[in-house]
Amino acid sequence: MSRTSSITINYEQRAKALQKAKEDGGFRSAIHSVCKGDILFWINHFCWIYEPRREQYESLGYKEPHLLFTTWPFQDEYIKWVCERIDRGEDGLTEKSRDMGISWILCTVFLWYWLFGGSGNDFLIGSRKEEFVDKHGAADALFPKIRYLLYRLPHWMLPLGFAKKKHDFYMRLINPENGNYIKGEANNKFFGTGGRYKAVLLDEFSKWEHTDGLAWQSLSDATPCKLPVSSAFGRTNTFYDIRAGALGEVAVKRVHWKVHPLKDEAWYQSEKRRRSPADLAAEIDIDYTASVTNKAYASFDYNTHVSEVDYYDSQLPIILACDFNVDPMCWSIFHDIKGIVKVFDELAIGSTDTGDCIGRFCDRYEGHKKKEIFIYGDATGKRRDTRGKQSDYNIINNILKGRKWNVVNQVPMSNPPVKSRLNAVNKRLKDWENNNKSWIIIKEGLLMTIDSFEQTQRKDDGIDKSQNIDHMTDAIGYYIAKKYPVITRKIRTIQW
Repeated sequence: MSRTSSITINYEQRAKALQKAKEDGGFRSAIHSVCKGDILFWINHFCWIYEPRREQYESLGYKEPHLLFTTWPFQDEYIKWVCERIDRGEDGLTEKSRDMGISWILCTVFLWYWLFGGSGNDFLIGSRKEEFVDKHGAADALFPKIRYLLYRLPHWMLPLGFAKKKHDFYMRLINPENGNYIKGEANNKFFGTGGRYKAVLLDEFSKWEHTDGLAWQSLSDATPCKLPVSSAFGRTNTFYDIRAGALGEVAVKRVHWKVHPLKDEAWYQSEKRRRSPADLAAEIDIDYTASVTNKAYASFDYNTHVSEVDYYDSQLPIILACDFNVDPMCWSIFHDIKGIVKVFDELAIGSTDTGDCIGRFCDRYEGHKKKEIFIYGDATGKRRDTRGKQSDYNIINNILKGRKWNVVNQVPMSNPPVKSRLNAVNKRLKDWENNNKSWIIIKEGLLMTIDSFEQTQRKDDGIDKSQNIDHMTDAIGYYIAKKYPVITRKIRTIQW
């Protein structure tokens, strides 16, 4: 079915539903109940969005900027994810490419709770400047989006007693039927202080200047659900710190352009021609190190190598690969299933010792059924220190065996050269001898591992250690270089 045909069908369905609701109070009540219980039904039958760019709305099959809000599958998934964060009362970070509809979605989700959620559904929305929160006639501001959504609903769906002059104010929208409100606020160091909210949106949070850290901190007592959203904007900001796990465990959702049905390689090449490399990396590729060159793992691609699937299986042996950097100590935890390394967990702990780290592993996997573990990693961990204490691997072995694990040591006597490890890992990322097959999969949310693949840089024939980001891929590299080394083939020449 063409996009134009789909739009026509949706128009017709909406028109029939609205006409029947106008004539039949019982049907109107039933529709209201369905919308209250199903946000996707409500959006796809009653919501609209505004797209002022002519080339954009014409490419979607429209002749005017008022578009039916009909969601794509990736948007359905994202809407459910956001609602789950709100209902559970937990933080959730969204990293996104531009023009994926995320701002519209979040405004719509907040409005749905405000409208149908009953009392206690108060929300705060913030952005780096006041004009991006609320400004008359500004289609890119947040409150105009909410008003647009609200005022295109049928009148019988509005709150009982709602009047624009009484309940719609600058940066504040009140529901007189249940007392809910949506409030706006610009970036400041006391952001959200004094209020209590079901959830708080921090829009384009990576670009908040000077007070982003204080704003994030001040919200801890204001809401159980902080929702920072942004495209990438380097690594020296609170948004990146949250994404990297430096401020505690936060659920992360990545909305990359490749999941959009209308964005293909031709579209990407067009964006590539019109944008600077840094702009492309930040706004389209979600690359936090937009200026990074000479990447150590150039074959790594988030959409290829990261999966939402959790491949952990308590019936399988565990492989533990260790790097003993002090801050943080980095251990990778995975299965190897038919040659595919499936990374399902990581231990990245700063200012700790080996005993504490392996103790945490044992606690985390106390319920693992097949207690068999294969140990790989940095060969320097075999050495005792000068005072005759146990080596790192002796500590690991003793604690594991004390917790009833069967330990198989696979640590070599010496480490392979860094270049050999890099070549081996890159080949598993994109196997040039096997139709570029990927042999590495990483569970979504393992931020230290993903950062390490994305941002580690080469330096000469080795790795640039100055950024302290390489340790998790070092751990994995010790395993892969031993298990799947790149074989150098000598070519025999014949003298004639």
